[in-house]
Amino acid sequence: MRHDRVFILILWLIGILAAAQLAKIAVLATSLADTFGLSIALTGLLISLLEVGGALFGLAAGMALGWIGARRSLIAGLAILAVTGVAEAYASGAAALLAARVAEGMGYLLVVIAAPTLIAAIASERDRASALSLWSTFVAVGMAVGSVVTGVAFATLGLRGAFLLWSLLSLSAMVTVLRFPAAAPSVRQARAFPDVAAWIATFGFGLYTTFICALTMLFPSFLVERAGVSSPLAGFATGIVALGSVPGAVVAIGLARRGWLDGKRTLAIIAVSLLAAAAAAPQVFAAGSAPNAILWTSAAWALWISFSSGIASPIVFGRLPLLAGARSATDPRIALANGLITQFGAGGALIGPPLGGLVVMGWGWGGLGLLVAALALATMCALVAAELEAAGVVASRAGAGNRSLRERNGQVSTISMRSE
Repeated sequence: MRHDRVFILILWLIGILAAAQLAKIAVLATSLADTFGLSIALTGLLISLLEVGGALFGLAAGMALGWIGARRSLIAGLAILAVTGVAEAYASGAAALLAARVAEGMGYLLVVIAAPTLIAAIASERDRASALSLWSTFVAVGMAVGSVVTGVAFATLGLRGAFLLWSLLSLSAMVTVLRFPAAAPSVRQARAFPDVAAWIATFGFGLYTTFICALTMLFPSFLVERAGVSSPLAGFATGIVALGSVPGAVVAIGLARRGWLDGKRTLAIIAVSLLAAAAAAPQVFAAGSAPNAILWTSAAWALWISFSSGIASPIVFGRLPLLAGARSATDPRIALANGLITQFGAGGALIGPPLGGLVVMGWGWGGLGLLVAALALATMCALVAAELEAAGVVASRAGAGNRSLRERNGQVSTISMRSE
């Protein structure tokens, strides 16, 4: 395996490590609530605080990346994860735990912006789209890995030991990155904002995270309420649904490897995958009255949504450098675009569950299905609009280049005539 592919794989694993911190607190929530006397509201806040940094400072972090360098930012992010893991392990009270979680969120933010920026810088032209599509799976895989590892660590090492294990893993990842040479310039670069197409596409990705988080986060409650299943079984079914996006990403990676993610084919793939998700959304909550039918039928439809929409979302990551208007693999527009996709994605993750809850309160579970369908269609419209905008910009630049070439040729001809 080539060295650049090894580094890409390591960066993907580091992303999984960062995303595992999302699941870490969710698994330990009951023990933390008992230990620190946390209410349900504070426990929920503790879980979601990791995304607050991205929702508020994603673009700012992307701008900072262009100044201090992606590699340094990645090392700093992993260092913060390592330190905050120790702080969480030895927190003396709820306030200290919440403060450590906020700081951990900033480390997470640096990692998830720096890692894809480095992937874009070191991947070959042929591998870049598929490598970034692979990166897009880090949250789903990280949630699954984080849940399993934290559960085992808590059972064998206790609460403090589980926190310290993740701290040690973050430190090991930081040491690994230090052993690699710089993959992109670390000097300050001129700031350049991404093209309009990247703003539209990353907003579309935010719509995607809104509906997929509303679906997956509320799905266990639906199964418990309507199918009468136990919470562990509902959680297991939801975990399978969430992982459905991974084979969707595999499809997107295969398409990228074959060079199919360009022009009209990209538009067709986006439209078909998200239309399929929108059509299935009402069916998730329209199962019959038999508990077993609700469990298996609803889970199958939800899994289909996760899979089909999971084909479209990696395409955003794979084409983000192009949509941003990057002129090179180390163009600072890529870092800013990664900041944007983090900000909109985190915002969607924060908005989705409470928005879905309000819809269920007002219109029942069927209303949630319609909301998911509407947001899937809105996501499709945004991603298609981004592709059309990018195509127009590329055509405009090509036309300007041709005009410039004709003008230079005309100047040469004039000079030649004068010399004669």
